[in-house]
Amino acid sequence: MWQGLNGLELSLMNWLISPIEGAFMDLLMSFFLFLARGSLVWILLTVFLLFDKRYRRTGYLTSAGLAISLLLSFVILKPILARTRPFLLLEGYSLMFPLPETYSFPSSQVTVAFAYVAMTWKSVKSLRIPVLAIASLVSLSKIYVYFNYFSDVVAGIFLGVFCGWFAVKLFEKYTVVRPELPER
Repeated sequence: MWQGLNGLELSLMNWLISPIEGAFMDLLMSFFLFLARGSLVWILLTVFLLFDKRYRRTGYLTSAGLAISLLLSFVILKPILARTRPFLLLEGYSLMFPLPETYSFPSSQVTVAFAYVAMTWKSVKSLRIPVLAIASLVSLSKIYVYFNYFSDVVAGIFLGVFCGWFAVKLFEKYTVVRPELPER
């Protein structure tokens, strides 16, 4: 199912990555892969939101949204769609970063990142740009090191925005937590 698309996407990825390759980008992309591993950055940010009374409701929301996005992308879709990772098709591929052992489609780390963007966009305006920047760099890093195909990342973005929107709608409908004060 994936074979024809895989070759086409590898060519596209090579074309996109070759102009920006270098030692600085290797270091930068490794850093963002580290942040995204195990959703570390999103879990830490959620903990900080939970400790601040002004954003506690958003912290609860992001906790639920992280669970929804991981469940849908990592537990349900990846095993069903079973797309092999791009680095497995490259001869002589080596990287010091731990290689993922799961399937490629959709990118679960990108899904989580963009779910977080969607969940915090309206409620924590001061986080809009930083969260979007981190999510975008996580997406680029997944393509840069050939952990995910371009379409895996695009699907992760759309799925993440949907999961974030869905979590917000569920949270608005079914919670009785007192609303936060508007951000000043």
